Amino acid sequence: VKVMILPLLSAILGILALLPVNFYFLGFVFLAPLFVFFLKEDRFWRLVLGAFVFRWIFGLGTVYYTLEPITWILSSLIFLCLPILIFFLKKIYQRFLPRAADWTLIFSLPFLWTFFDHLEARYSLLPAYIMTAGNIFGSSPFVGLAAIGGLPLLTFFAASINILIAKIRWMYVLAVILIIFAAWQISNSELQKNSADYDNLRNSLKISAVSVNDKFNIKDVDGLANELAENDSDLMIFPEDTLNDPSTSPRSFDFYSGLAKELGAPLLAAFKTRRDGKKYNSAVLFDKNGEVADIYDKNRLTFIGEYWPFGSWRPFFYDWLLKNNPKFSNYAVFNRQDPYFTGSKKNLSINQQKNVLEFASLICLEIHYPSDLKKYKQMGAKFIVNPTSNRWLDLGEKHFLYLADNLKKIESVWLKIPIISSGVKDYAGIITPDGKTQLVNYESNSKNYGVFTGEIKY
Repeated sequence: VKVMILPLLSAILGILALLPVNFYFLGFVFLAPLFVFFLKEDRFWRLVLGAFVFRWIFGLGTVYYTLEPITWILSSLIFLCLPILIFFLKKIYQRFLPRAADWTLIFSLPFLWTFFDHLEARYSLLPAYIMTAGNIFGSSPFVGLAAIGGLPLLTFFAASINILIAKIRWMYVLAVILIIFAAWQISNSELQKNSADYDNLRNSLKISAVSVNDKFNIKDVDGLANELAENDSDLMIFPEDTLNDPSTSPRSFDFYSGLAKELGAPLLAAFKTRRDGKKYNSAVLFDKNGEVADIYDKNRLTFIGEYWPFGSWRPFFYDWLLKNNPKFSNYAVFNRQDPYFTGSKKNLSINQQKNVLEFASLICLEIHYPSDLKKYKQMGAKFIVNPTSNRWLDLGEKHFLYLADNLKKIESVWLKIPIISSGVKDYAGIITPDGKTQLVNYESNSKNYGVFTGEIKY
């Protein structure tokens, strides 16, 4: 019974580590009790039960705003492969390496944790990278390690320190201190290098990123347009579904086109489009004349709200869900285009000083797939834009934004390109490759919107 308390203790420490108060130092210890449990417990059902307790308590305290039975159950099944593998590895190590079985498992645990932490994050129905161990360090002095190996390296760093804490002896204390100090120095060095490289870029682009609250409507447009006109930006960026009023959303195309023409500058906006009888969630780039310059269709559709992979089957509780929550009003209504299989180019481009400047617009949760960002950079993107809508959040808004911004910082440091945020109930601004953020709130001075204006380099 006492051993079974360890997974619960780890879950509580993990929740505290990911709170929006930046207790990043808990990232060095939160897995230690769970690792002690994995090392001590030999019974199959208790290993699985302990991992299940950890996963659900940790999730309920960290990403409670995503609670949905199918997503959570399938995600848990992926994670529970970890204790099952640990059980069989123990048997194998004890059979073939009896004298070194414990030390071999200790050596294996950081690798196993990193693999399954990211496997669950990637293949859950909703991406879960914001709750990985590495994401704890997005707002820490150690974020520079991402420049070397991205989020997986941060997760492995956390797991490695935790396993040393789990088997702590006086002889290991110095090793832990030295590793943390060395990691801090390496992180600082990488951030300074990223900063110098970014500052030395010769070209710049002045952008205005808009964020709004869920009360924003057509009556607020004049004030917003006047503010944007004063900024004289090279590119204006609007959130996903800025106009959520059913009476205005069908005219979104004309609205954004007219606004780009009125302000005389390129404008990027994400909204629903229909072409060839299909419905897309698209990022549309209008040139300064209000003409469509480029378009990107969202590829990573959001489970339930934008796609339903289970055909005609509906679980019994969804009738209640649909009746009581209009946010889940349909299934599988969006189409997608996959650039990696169709060969279509998904970077957007604008004419900047007679040159074509390419960038990628990842709509909403697409920013939560780090490997996609890497592919877009390889395709030539000079910066990333993330138009989002967080209208689906009924609680935990600040918590989610903190974790999402941590992930964006890690991605920016890793890929060494700026990320621009613009959202409904989200911050507007820029995250640069040195891990620094320039963000404004989505409502200010009694206005239903916020505008960030600044420069990015490329």
